Amino acid sequence: MLKSLNARGFARASKLGLWAVLGLSGLLAACGSGGDDAPQEEPAAFVATPKNATSAVLVGEFLFKDPALSASGRVACATCHEGKFGHADKPGGGLPMGGPAVTLSGMRSSPTARYLNTGFAFRLDATGKPFGGFTWDGRADARRQQAQDPFFDSVEMALPGSPSQPAELLKLVRAAAYFNDLTALYEPDQLDTDAKLFKRVSELLEIYQRDDVDYNLFDSRFDRSLAGGAALSAAEARGLAIFRDPARGNCASCHTADGNQPVFTDFGYAALGVPRNHAGPKNADPAFFDLGLCARNKAVDPQVKGVARYCGMFKTPTLRNITRSAPYFHNGAIASLRDAVRFHFTRDTDPARWYRKADGSADIPYNNLPAAYRANLSSGQPFAATWVPDDADMADLMAFLATLDDADQTEPLQ
Repeated sequence: MLKSLNARGFARASKLGLWAVLGLSGLLAACGSGGDDAPQEEPAAFVATPKNATSAVLVGEFLFKDPALSASGRVACATCHEGKFGHADKPGGGLPMGGPAVTLSGMRSSPTARYLNTGFAFRLDATGKPFGGFTWDGRADARRQQAQDPFFDSVEMALPGSPSQPAELLKLVRAAAYFNDLTALYEPDQLDTDAKLFKRVSELLEIYQRDDVDYNLFDSRFDRSLAGGAALSAAEARGLAIFRDPARGNCASCHTADGNQPVFTDFGYAALGVPRNHAGPKNADPAFFDLGLCARNKAVDPQVKGVARYCGMFKTPTLRNITRSAPYFHNGAIASLRDAVRFHFTRDTDPARWYRKADGSADIPYNNLPAAYRANLSSGQPFAATWVPDDADMADLMAFLATLDDADQTEPLQ
């Protein structure tokens, strides 16, 4: 069955064969492999190791790209995480659309799914500063958890049920052409309940996104320059200097650029005070605010839930393939990369440029963050605007950021 699906373009076996040769020794940290004495219900932390690493990646890709696993039959994980656009939203498409008839808009932009292998579970450091987690508000501690909610979200894949009641999703998985290939990866007692099968589906989605080379290419022009294979142009080098300079761009203070393979994020959180996106349907209610970290949808989260100091904070994303992932910020409020960069320098000095009402007229500054939480706003450079880029500086910054695109990002942008 895998061979026939490959012919339809769902997977690239030659690429995955390379991973098999290299030996995916770190595929998942197994807590056990099932067996005759395995319990009927697994401990919550149990992770099964598939019998065949290469096939596990392929089956995970089938699950990721299968629109049949949605209420509409038209929305897959890949719909909002397109490989040809850095596994993020299609540029120019606004907020992602989903729901039973693909007519409903979400409230948050779909971030890239690439370069997340160095991610880690959410935590607070000794000072209470937040780091880690997956998704914009860090509510998932692993990609297998991140992969679960979209199946049942009413404005995404919109299937009936929930992660604790996944029966409708599993009916579709069992009917899929690749289901026999999935079952061949595990012992029977690792699949003998709906709860176990749902965990296998979640784990396979994680395996695919972690171990498929497309998600971890490190082959951009910037990477090649680090390896000595392609020097940056004069404009690109000037842009990198601005990016790193604490007195000018100061971008690297959050988008860390150190090391041989930097992922351009410190995995931290910031309250940037980005403008309200009036295309988000909930924003029609003036009393609604997406408060991010302090309001994340996690039932028991006493570390941050309802804690004022975390309101308005969202995770700092990687900048890899950033030219491919418009619109920008957690709510897709700014359409162009140039404006997204310019916003950092002029948020406080020229607020009328950014904060508008739905009718286009001027609004109050920081219109997407209640006044009670504005003390959380990021400050210092670039927000302090002690140095502001002119047009030539902006051109240099844009030139540098374009060097972070992976080599496979050749699809023309609109």
